[in-house]
Amino acid sequence: MSQDEKELGVALVDIGGGTTDIAVFTDGSIKHTAVLPIGGNYVTNDISVGLRTPSVVAEKTKIQYGCAYTTLISQDETIEVSSVGGRNPRKVSRHVLGDIIEPRVAEILSLAHREIIKSGYEDLLAAGVILTGGTSNIEGIIELGEQIFNMPVRRGYPVGVGGIVDIINNPIYATGVGLVIHGSKNRSEILFKKKEKNRLSEMTKSMKRWFDDFF
Repeated sequence: MSQDEKELGVALVDIGGGTTDIAVFTDGSIKHTAVLPIGGNYVTNDISVGLRTPSVVAEKTKIQYGCAYTTLISQDETIEVSSVGGRNPRKVSRHVLGDIIEPRVAEILSLAHREIIKSGYEDLLAAGVILTGGTSNIEGIIELGEQIFNMPVRRGYPVGVGGIVDIINNPIYATGVGLVIHGSKNRSEILFKKKEKNRLSEMTKSMKRWFDDFF
C-alpha cells in the first residue's frame, strides 16, 4: 500500500491459507488489527468435497480455473477434473466450480467487512480495501469484494523489491516480502543496538574487575 492510501484510510485484508489478517490504517498509522480463523484452505476443501477430487487437485483447480463471481463465467465453459480412486477424469461446468467458490469467498469477505465495521473506521476508508494473499488471485474476487465492502477494492502486490520481480510479483508473497523488507530496513538499527549492548557489557566487566582489584 502507498503512504497516500495510509493517510486517506485503507483496510488491508490478507487472505492466507488458514487465516485472514486485517489491518486498518488512517492518518498514516495502523489503527486496528484482527485475525479471522478462515482462509483459502476452506475454499480448497469445499472444491475437494463438491467435485469429489483430491485436495491437491482441488488447489490446482482453484488457482487455474476458480472464479469468485459467477457472473463472469460463460455458461458453456467446461474444465477437466481428476477423480479419486483411479477413476478417469471427467468434464465439469466451470459454473459449477464457481457456485462452490463464490459462497465461501463471500463469507470470508463478509466476515472481514464485519470486522472493519466493528473497528469503527469504516467511514474513514477513503482509499477502500486492498486484498492480498494467495486467495486474492482468484478471478472475480475484486468484483465480489466491491459489492460486499461497498467501496473501492484492489489487489495488492509486493513493491520495492528488485531481482526476481517476475516471480515474487504475486499477492501470495506479500507477507514474506514485507517481512524481508521490514527486516532489511531495521537491520542497521538492530546491529547498532547490539554493538551498544556489547560495549556496555564490556564496560560493566571492566568496572567489576577494577572493584575486585581494589576491594
